[in-house]
Amino acid sequence: MSRKPNERFSLYYRNGYAVLRVFPPSSPGDQVYAEEIANRMKLLQIPMVRMKILEEIIERADGTRETLVEWPAGASLSPQLNLRISEDKMQAEILIDPPRVGGGTVTREQFEHLLEDHGITSGIDWEAVSCCVEKETYNKWLIIASGVPAVHGKGGRIRYHFNIDRGRPFKELPGGRIDLKELNFIQYKKKGDLLTEKVDPVFPKEGFNIFGETVEALPMDEGETIQAGAGTLLRDDCIYADEDGNVRIEKGAVIIEPVVTVNNVDYETGNLEFDGSVIVKGTIADGFSVKVSGDLQIAKSVGRIHAEAGRNVILQSGINGDKEGRIRAGGDIYARFVESSLLISSGSLIVTGSILHSTLNVSGHLLLEGGRSEIIGGLGVVRGWVKCRKIGSLYETRTNLIVGVEPEELDAFLDHLKQLDQKRDKLDNLDRQIQFYAKKNTHPGTDPSIMRQIEILEKEAGKITKEIKAFQETIKNMRKNLQPDPDSFVLAEDMIYPGAKISFGLNDFLPDNRGTRKTILQFKEGRFRETGYNPAQIPRDIARHLPKDTEPPV
Repeated sequence: MSRKPNERFSLYYRNGYAVLRVFPPSSPGDQVYAEEIANRMKLLQIPMVRMKILEEIIERADGTRETLVEWPAGASLSPQLNLRISEDKMQAEILIDPPRVGGGTVTREQFEHLLEDHGITSGIDWEAVSCCVEKETYNKWLIIASGVPAVHGKGGRIRYHFNIDRGRPFKELPGGRIDLKELNFIQYKKKGDLLTEKVDPVFPKEGFNIFGETVEALPMDEGETIQAGAGTLLRDDCIYADEDGNVRIEKGAVIIEPVVTVNNVDYETGNLEFDGSVIVKGTIADGFSVKVSGDLQIAKSVGRIHAEAGRNVILQSGINGDKEGRIRAGGDIYARFVESSLLISSGSLIVTGSILHSTLNVSGHLLLEGGRSEIIGGLGVVRGWVKCRKIGSLYETRTNLIVGVEPEELDAFLDHLKQLDQKRDKLDNLDRQIQFYAKKNTHPGTDPSIMRQIEILEKEAGKITKEIKAFQETIKNMRKNLQPDPDSFVLAEDMIYPGAKISFGLNDFLPDNRGTRKTILQFKEGRFRETGYNPAQIPRDIARHLPKDTEPPV
């Protein structure tokens, strides 16, 4: 048992009793006398014991803990230790309530007894305990015991020298603004660059908790593997670039795909079609098209163009298509602004400014962050959720957002409705023709060809009638499939203006003539649900879908 420097004896409370320890004197002048112990007991209101007992303990002076007498009052006077043990039994913390007047200071013995009473034997930080005792640290949780975690076995891992999850979800600057200039999906590597290397396996090693119990380590797994694909070279468990280009993973293999960088796409280059990724350092001139199998990155704003990418499209400025611009992406589309254009995205659409008078087909989510973040005019069909500041305008510009359904499924449904109307019009026209010829057939000596014409028309009408019934059944089933995704929502940080229409599938929400302010709109259990928007108190079912700050794409 340890003791404080120059400590001659200690008198303290433990489990309802007064406990005395007398330490061997370090010099003749350190002699302990029974009277001073008795005075200390009197001060602490400890019931007295025979002086002979105190003298015997002083004579032994070996630091042994000696239980003197019951002392219930000591519990309220002495510093109180509160112990908190983590669920995994790997950590113990103590908070010390300060003593009352006359209760003395916290002692090392209190720590020792508390740990002993709770069976904590391993990982005890005695330096932290000594610090608590010496500095009398009260009202603060302090870690005094920590187990040693098990080291779980791991097979050889792959260390990538490029970002394998670039652009997910976005790079944000302070204030929530997305920096499209830093959003580089194309990672250019030169021939000979190291792309991946194999990390040595980790062998399992058992740990222990604060009770001295063994914590089992998981055995080593099979580890990770990666193949060297096109444009790469495997050497000594490392993959190197075998040519210049964009590095990415495709079907379990690291590949280098060709990358073309052009200043502009115009009469000098002509329309561009490329099996790989393309960086346009300038712009694409009106009337020209670009089609790539990989990513397409355009630095300056574009207009009446057609652009298509197998993966992502990054418009570092934006597009004003004058009703002729068209962008299609197999992944996400990023833009600073969108105006009078058609955008089709198999992923999400992320815009840092405004969307004006455009048509959007988005299979992922629609996010407007930074700048004005408003959607004015046009039609947008979004499979997931929508987050922006404003929808519509003060002038009640007609703006329609349809959320919670796949754009292609909605297009197919609307196309079937259109075809159904056309077939009904055709049937009505056939009925009018049949009536016309039937009237002619009432006169004597009618040409037999009229009867044949009536038969032909009736046969065609019967065919169209069957087709109409089939279409009605198909539309009925399609309508069932157009039930909105329960996770879809529209979050308007500022306003949904009159003139805007928000549809969840085929269910329309129209704001009143004052508009709807600061709202989260959902469609749950067959009805609309409005929740006031407060950035500090976003409902959990909404917050879990919104993007979090992430590391920027490399």
